[in-house]
Formats: sequence, C-alpha cells, structure tokens
Amino acid sequence: MDHIGTKQIQRLLIKIGLLLGVQFYFGHSFQELYKLPNQDQILARCQPHIPDLPCTHLVGADGVCSTVAKRYDFNRKTFTHSLSIGMTFNFRNTHTPEEISLREFAVASIYHQAYFKEIQDKFKVILENLVYYQGETHYFVMTIKKNSLIERNVFKEVKPQISELVDCSNIKVDELVALARDIATFCGVPQTNDIVLNHLNKPDVQLFDFSERIQSEEASKIVQVLNPKVENGTEEEKVSDVIVSLVGDSLIEPFWPLGTGCNRAVLSALDAAWMTHEIAIKKSINEIVKTRQGCYLKMKNALAETFVEPFKISVNPYTRYSARRL
Repeated sequence: MDHIGTKQIQRLLIKIGLLLGVQFYFGHSFQELYKLPNQDQILARCQPHIPDLPCTHLVGADGVCSTVAKRYDFNRKTFTHSLSIGMTFNFRNTHTPEEISLREFAVASIYHQAYFKEIQDKFKVILENLVYYQGETHYFVMTIKKNSLIERNVFKEVKPQISELVDCSNIKVDELVALARDIATFCGVPQTNDIVLNHLNKPDVQLFDFSERIQSEEASKIVQVLNPKVENGTEEEKVSDVIVSLVGDSLIEPFWPLGTGCNRAVLSALDAAWMTHEIAIKKSINEIVKTRQGCYLKMKNALAETFVEPFKISVNPYTRYSARRL
C-alpha cells in the first residue's frame, strides 16, 4: 500500500520549510489580526506575543475546532451520521523478519464476515472495519461498537453523551490497552512488542467519535481590519482588507473510513499556496477568493479519476483539477 505516517510527513515538511527559510514559532496560538495607530500594515496577534508579525494572508490550519474559523465567522455546517466510534493504537516495530513479513490490510466486516466473526468470538469485540499499516510502528485503526467497549469494561462510567463517554478522563487505560493488545496479537504483532508511548508518555491508544463532521461552506473570505481609534479623534478610521482562508480539517473534516483526509488536506494547502502567489502579484482579492471557492467545490466532489496524473501537477490549481474553468 502507498502510505506515509503522520510523524514522517510532519518531519519532512518542517525540514523542507526550514531549508526554504520558513520561520516556525512553536507553543503559540493565534488570537486576532490588528493594526497599529497610523500604520497600514496588518499584524497577527498571538499568545504568547510575537512582536511585529506581519500578515498578508492568514491561513487557518488549526483543526476542526479552528480558532481562525470561529474568530472570522466562517459559515460551517455539521453533518451527523449514525453512532461511530473509532479506535487507534500503535505498537513498537522492531523490524524482525517475522514483523516485516506481516501483510498490511484494510478490511470491512461486510466483505469479510468470517474474519470478523472470529475476532468477535475470541475477544467479545464487534468491529465494522480494521486497518493495519506498518512503518515506524505497527499502526491500527478500527471502528468498534459501543456495546463491545462496555462489555470489555473500558469505561469508568457509561455516560449518555458520546463525547463524554469517549473522553480520556472516562477511559480505563489498562482495559483499552488490553483490547488493543488482543487485536494486535490476532493480526500477528509479537506479544513482546510493547505499545508505543505518546508525547505525554502515556500509551498511544485512543477512542474518538466520528458520528459528526464539520465542513465550511466557504474556503476563504475577505476580512476588514480597522485602525484603532486615536484618542483625540482627529484621524479618520482606516480599513484594510486581508484574505483569510482555511485548509485541512479546519476546512473540511474527513470521514476517515473513506481515506480522504490527508489528500484533501494537501490539495487545500496547495490551493492556499496559490492564493498567496496571486496576492504577491497584486491580483484582485475578489478574483482570488472567487477562484479559491471554485477550487474548493471541485475538491469536495473530486474522485481519483477526475484529477490529472500526479507527477504533472503543480501549485497552480489548473494543473490539478480537470475542469478548465474554476
């Protein structure tokens, strides 16, 4: 299977950015755009503060709970599906011949009923699908029934709200790790391989609710930033326009069983990069926003066969989307 781990692609992109002279600020959060008195330049205010941070194009890549989307009132809609609980976990990969020989797979219960029936009989777990990838770790993701988690005694308390039910504060971590261990062993991961610890030094196993997903109806918008009023009131209030756009999960939260999250994130990032190019060459901001919306509509409905060959694409959206007009 063609895939890359999230950690690997993050490392790769950060290294490329550093080589290109991109300046990274870690541990900061965006608050708002603002202007200083008697100045036309738009600045970004962050917490902790970064002095004199100019902004010609604000891109919100801050996930489903996007501060940028909320701060600038993007029109976002919530789509509700049937109750769906996902589970991810990682085990150490020591790259022994036994591990290397393991076959990666993505299977659904509707097509492999005997396989999932065996899992149910052995571990009292009903799964809808199961995905296994091998890289730096043995990575698993699956959709699991709520009643199976209850029967395996995973929750401290059975709460009515799904968000509260799967919250990490309500999880018996040892029981969840034991469940992950059963599935990993069933799939061939040696029992001597420990579960990976995350950045908090806790077992890298997680439950998440994907019964709802959020997507924005608009990919970008023009935001007006005002000069602060001067005390004596002699200067007129000036307005400056800036484009604010969304990418990745901030723009459209993926329905993960479809496997569209990463590719749409990359496509939206390329589209945002093209916007920055168009801003730099002083193109009309109204035309830039209009083109970006056309790209977004194409991306949302695109299938693999509607794109041109990957090695022929560039940051220019006209090289990616098959339609001539956006």
